[in-house]
This record gives sequence, structure tokens and C-alpha cells, in this order.
Amino acid sequence: MKKLPTLHILNGDASVAAFSAAGLPGQVLVWREVLSEGPVFCALPAREFWQKRQEFITSTYGEVPEKYKAKVLDEVQKLEGTGAFFEVVLWFDTDLMCQVNLLYLLQHLHQSNPRLLSVCTPARGKNIGLLKPEELGQLFDRRQQLSGEQLEEAAKLWQLYAGSDLLHLQLYLQQMPVPVPLPFLERALQLHLRRFPGCADGLSQTERLLLQLINSGTTSINELMQQFWQQDPGYGFGDVQLQHILSRLQPDLVQAKEPLSLSFFGERVLEGYASFTPKHRWLGGVEVNGSCPYCFDYEKSALRRNG
Repeated sequence: MKKLPTLHILNGDASVAAFSAAGLPGQVLVWREVLSEGPVFCALPAREFWQKRQEFITSTYGEVPEKYKAKVLDEVQKLEGTGAFFEVVLWFDTDLMCQVNLLYLLQHLHQSNPRLLSVCTPARGKNIGLLKPEELGQLFDRRQQLSGEQLEEAAKLWQLYAGSDLLHLQLYLQQMPVPVPLPFLERALQLHLRRFPGCADGLSQTERLLLQLINSGTTSINELMQQFWQQDPGYGFGDVQLQHILSRLQPDLVQAKEPLSLSFFGERVLEGYASFTPKHRWLGGVEVNGSCPYCFDYEKSALRRNG
């Protein structure tokens, strides 16, 4: 049977308008999940995996189950038809949120064995949704076709990201060859390790930066987000994700209402005289719930087991 030419998978609706303006041939699938946030489990069957994702998104972000099905699950179902295409092109930025989504898709599509699987990733600091039509065309012309070895590496990285032993992930990243076959994935996963509580103060890298910005005089949430994006764009967090991180710090470390300011305890934690007990969340396949099996040692710049 003759194959259809090209399927483009875009990360989020923000890229759709720019992509449409570029007029590139092929069909489009829009990926709307945020697999960098909340639980993911590599060993779960697909039905249970997506059921847990729906439970997380609806409870955390207030999404209606019917809308989640239409926006996410119906698009996920379309992935089963990728074998009908000669080439599948994945359009994803370099930040952590995009790269984790990309990682899932690479390992998933590797199983369906498309004839050609390519990735379009703009330069660091650039955003696909903000590129001009001619820039998108140039990016498409320079797309990276992935080898079977790279796809096997992506599958391994997904298993480690969605697994419970993060020291295996760290070791794998340390032993990756130079130059790294998938450099943006490697950098994003290094940032992921820094989302774990610090061994000395219990703060993740993102939490510490928010406290530092507030301590330096940032008093509004909007200003806080703008400064965070300027100083640490590698995570790719949207305003909803940043508000969730901030809410974990309130009211213990940060005043609950604007104007934002640090509590006395927040000042002590930031100065290194006290430690913060991490609030509940999932980071990949690891649950952080008051205590955490891992902490990030900033002196050694490495994750280690707690205790």
C-alpha cells in the first residue's frame, strides 16, 4: 500500500498558527500533554498509563475529563496510524517540558518503526511558535533524521526517566558518548535531576530561584514569572506550572498574597540556616512526599540517595 508523505507532530497549540503560515506539506497532529509534570510509569500498560495521566491533569489543572479526551487521548490514538506515513517529523523546542514530551514520542514511535523519523528543533532560546514562515522552512530543510541507535537510546532514556531509580539515569547521562547523539535531551534531563530537593536545604533549583528573586525585591507574580523565564528558560514552564511551584512554597517560605515577600523561615532557608520539608509531587517515576529517596548535592553537582 502506498504510504502518505509526511506527518508533522507539533508540541502544543501555540505552534499551530506559525506552522500553518509556513505552508509545509503534510498532515498535522498536535501533542498537548505535559509529561514532565506529574507521574509517569514506564512499566504500565498504555490504558493504565493514560488513565493515571488523566487523573493527574484533571485533579491538578482542573481539566474536564471530556476535554482531556478530546484534546489529548484522541490525538494519542492517532499515533497508532503513524505507520501509514513515509516520514514522521517531530517539532519540539529545547526546554525540559518539550524534551520530555519528545522523549516519550521517540520511544513510542520507535515501536511502530516508521520509514523515516525526523526531529526539528530550533536553536536554544528560540521557540517554534514564534518563528517566521521562512525560518520554519529552513528548520524543516535542516531536520535531523534519527538512526535506529538514537531511537534505542531514547527508549532507554524514557525507561530511566519514568523509572524509580534516578541514579541509573544519572549514571547513563554521565556515560553518554561525546558528542552526545541527542544533546538537548541530555541537557533537559540534567535539569530534571535538579528538580529534586537539595540535600542541604530541601529546595529544588526552581524553588531556590523563586526565593532568590522574591528576596531581591520581586513582589508580583507576573514579574516573578517574567524574571524566572529570563534567568532559567531551560525548564520551559508556563505560568500554570510556575504558580504550582510557588504555591508549594506558600505560606511556609513566601507570603500567600501579593506583595510577595519571604517569611522569616523562608529567609532562614535561603540563607542556609534551616531546611525546607519538600511538598508532595511526582518527578517522573519518583514520588516526593515529605521525604524523598534522592536529593541533589550542589557541592558535588550530582544526585545522591538520601540518608
